[in-house]
Amino acid sequence: MHRGRKWKELGKEVAELIREHLVNLGGQEEDVTSVTEAWRIRFSDTVVTYYKKGTLYSTPSKSEDPAVLEIWNYIDEIVGTAYVKPSGEKFLIGLDETGKGELVGHMHLVGVIFPATLFSNLEQIVNVADTKKTHRFDYWDELFKELTSFMEEGLDFIEERIPPWHIDKYNINKLMDVVYQRILSSFFRRTNISECRIVIDDYGIGKTLQRFLNFLKKQGAEVVVSQKADDTYLEAKIASLVAKRNREAIIQAINNQSEFTIDNLKIGSGNGNDKRTLEWLDKWYKNGKPWPWFIRTSYSPVRRVEGLKEEPRKIVPPIKEDLLSKEFKQSFDEGKYDIRALTIICPKCGSVSKAVFLTAGNKENVYVLRCPMCKKEIEDLNFTLKYYCGYIVPDSNIINRGILSRDLKRGKLFEDFTILIPSIVRYECDTKGGKKEFEKIGKFAAIGRVKLKVTGNIDAKKFGNLTSQERDDLIMEVCLKENAILITADNQVKGVSISKNIFTIYAR
Repeated sequence: MHRGRKWKELGKEVAELIREHLVNLGGQEEDVTSVTEAWRIRFSDTVVTYYKKGTLYSTPSKSEDPAVLEIWNYIDEIVGTAYVKPSGEKFLIGLDETGKGELVGHMHLVGVIFPATLFSNLEQIVNVADTKKTHRFDYWDELFKELTSFMEEGLDFIEERIPPWHIDKYNINKLMDVVYQRILSSFFRRTNISECRIVIDDYGIGKTLQRFLNFLKKQGAEVVVSQKADDTYLEAKIASLVAKRNREAIIQAINNQSEFTIDNLKIGSGNGNDKRTLEWLDKWYKNGKPWPWFIRTSYSPVRRVEGLKEEPRKIVPPIKEDLLSKEFKQSFDEGKYDIRALTIICPKCGSVSKAVFLTAGNKENVYVLRCPMCKKEIEDLNFTLKYYCGYIVPDSNIINRGILSRDLKRGKLFEDFTILIPSIVRYECDTKGGKKEFEKIGKFAAIGRVKLKVTGNIDAKKFGNLTSQERDDLIMEVCLKENAILITADNQVKGVSISKNIFTIYAR
């Protein structure tokens, strides 16, 4: 089925030219159905409607009649496409986010990259999608599936999240700056900067990211920073749509969990204008229950329910760049994001290291990260690593010992990281304990507490004939490919990974 098409800001003269053309080709004029419509014409199995405010809309063509496509192409020639076409760039990169003003859940930041040759095909998919309107999850998921069908032709995306407890506590623009810079740096591992057009929605970009964007311009990239970028740039529109779909998946998962239903009422859309959401907030609070993890308690509708009048004070996020080596920061600022450049500087003893210890830290037995030299806790290191790296690869002994699920339940050191599970780890953890740990991690992933990603396919015959070192090497290959931190409880694995310049967390 051909999706519908939409064109905006058409003058009356241009609209009349299109109307006459449709009639001359056999289109049948119909009565308008509302006061907002100027005219309607049925052509084949599409209805073309011109609205008084200047929008022209053609409904989907289920028959995929070539004549309908010819009409759309004719209108494109007169009006132009809805989005700014590339002007010689080989790759288009768009950055956008969703969920910034919602009461529920994470904020989703997405970067999208695709070859300019896919522009027309992708435009046909997203042309009429409106990410500002409310739709069922299935609507967003269908669009997402159509987009991902082009991944074998070069379309790809990276998604990161800022959790509600960070949104409540911190001024988030700094977090967004670092995340977007990391996404861009990841893209530049696969293409030259000078071949790209980069479009980013202007949320109030800070000095750090602006300096990086200026660097990209000097390298030959076209950089566009624009408010409402998704209205005029296809790459930003696709990023916005992917972010919307992934956020709606989390909201649906929350709504499907009975523990978050009260008096048969679910959380709804999570929007501050949703009567169901506001009613749910009121009922939940009156029942004396603590707010679930996904509620942004700093937002005014929540504070009104609690009877609070003062505006919450937010602080600068503790992204401690002084924990990172000068070489890593320089590489990062030059768009060369590489896990092999990552080293940390202990603020207590000044030692420089490619590894840290993971140990129990206090009476609650939560995990902390410690310097391998002075053995003291390195505060806020996990926060800094989450925003500068964000990816961890556990080996089999970490999974079998249940370390990640225990942390997510108690101390949340690894919350909001992306957990990458190599195929060799899945193979080695095909045990009762391993399966149970995967199940626990999967439950946290389903509601957005972490992201879970598996890599590769299990080859039992091949894996069964590998030596222990060869299996470890497969895990480390994933770390290097995905720019991920390795977490292990095997002292030998730690030594080998450090020799390969992979930053390592060692569970003692």
